[in-house]
Amino acid sequence: KFGKTDNAMASNPFGAAEDADEYWALEESAERLKESFEALGPQGGFLSPQTAKQVLVKTGLQKEQLRQIWALSDIDRDGYFDHHEYVVAMFLCDAVMQKGRPIPAELPMSVIPPSKRSLLKERGGGFF
Repeated sequence: KFGKTDNAMASNPFGAAEDADEYWALEESAERLKESFEALGPQGGFLSPQTAKQVLVKTGLQKEQLRQIWALSDIDRDGYFDHHEYVVAMFLCDAVMQKGRPIPAELPMSVIPPSKRSLLKERGGGFF
């Protein structure tokens, strides 16, 4: 009726749904924080544990909070922050400092960079 189509994607004027496997809620934050990450002098694309610690300490959060944020943000558990892990850490710090939110026990899938999700699946945790 009225040129009706069977293609559900074409029929939604707001477009198709985001691909859940590739959606990252922090994509815009990553773009915004790229400059500050680069200003910290990453070596080979990674911030050293000392540099990352200095940044986190400047937030004024308590040591136990920072320990939890580090554990969640260092997704590949190599002791270094790449740009995406840095973004996750800054997001968590902001959520605690600015919004008064508790630190989650696990990261929601939408906060985990798509490139790191397979690591959590292999470990059997993270967002199920």
